[in-house]
Amino acid sequence: MSDAQSLIDKIMAIDDNIRFVAICDLDGNQIASKARERTELYLTPESTKDTLRHAASAWKSRMKHFDEIGRGLYTLAVYEKLRRITMPLPGDRILLVTIDNAGGQKQILDALLNEVIYQDPTYSSGYDSVIRSMDFER
Repeated sequence: MSDAQSLIDKIMAIDDNIRFVAICDLDGNQIASKARERTELYLTPESTKDTLRHAASAWKSRMKHFDEIGRGLYTLAVYEKLRRITMPLPGDRILLVTIDNAGGQKQILDALLNEVIYQDPTYSSGYDSVIRSMDFER
């Protein structure tokens, strides 16, 4: 199993409200993804590719201002049917996570931030050292 797929499996285990997880490069090329079993996906595979390209492009645009405002931790887009979180990963990769609107958004965000950004061993579910050592190359 690749490091990317391993991370996706760990993120899916954070909360049952997580619907879909994908990792892409900064050009929006999908590296790995997973949908929760028995989850109705709202986007076609082609629309998902388009979403990843847009997320990567938007993240690259934000990176231009990191020196002035600090590095980006995540973005949150809220839709009627779901919420989408986008976060940076090591190796110029982007993490895209969709969650349903049933609740748990703050807890999911806190867990994602801890796993991917802060890597706080006092709070972690044990994956912080794994994420730091991951090689997200294809």
